[in-house]
Amino acid sequence: MTSLTKAAAGFAAAATAAAGITVAGAGAANAAVPYVHVAGNTVSVHVTEPLAGQTCMGMLVPPYAAADIAGAAIGGGGNLMPIIAALGNNPDVIALNGPGIPGIFQLPATIPGQPGWLSAENVPSNVYALAVFCLTGGGPVEPHVFPAVVGGPLDAFAGSAAGSVGGGAPAPAPDGGTGSAGGSGS
Repeated sequence: MTSLTKAAAGFAAAATAAAGITVAGAGAANAAVPYVHVAGNTVSVHVTEPLAGQTCMGMLVPPYAAADIAGAAIGGGGNLMPIIAALGNNPDVIALNGPGIPGIFQLPATIPGQPGWLSAENVPSNVYALAVFCLTGGGPVEPHVFPAVVGGPLDAFAGSAAGSVGGGAPAPAPDGGTGSAGGSGS
């Protein structure tokens, strides 16, 4: 395991711990199974085995957004939704797209009760925590957090370092992508 992968895994573990604190005892029936695929600057998540009515959404969270997660976890009083709202309000967090027609309309989540894909293309090179939240109408939120090194390892490290020291956004994708996730629902 490279140092960069260890750093990503450490960040993912910290984010999981923060999320776990807010849902401890929720009793989620871990049904949805997300499988992560990272190829260059494209991130895809295949969600299998959802419960009836369960839908999943995903976000790529750069390490320097950890303060948003921690603040929302502390202020949320045991509720995961403030964490999701804090992530959604951070401009450096990239939401994954669900099914639809790329460039025209895509859902922000999988179709309830159906296996599906979430994806983002042209993601800026960086080290991310990939957070996948699965929920049903009346049940608790089921969080999954994975480390994701996007782009080449050196580019990802440079993007992570630039964001960590206040140098602005992560390094741009090699093809000039904006990171606004013009995903593909395959």
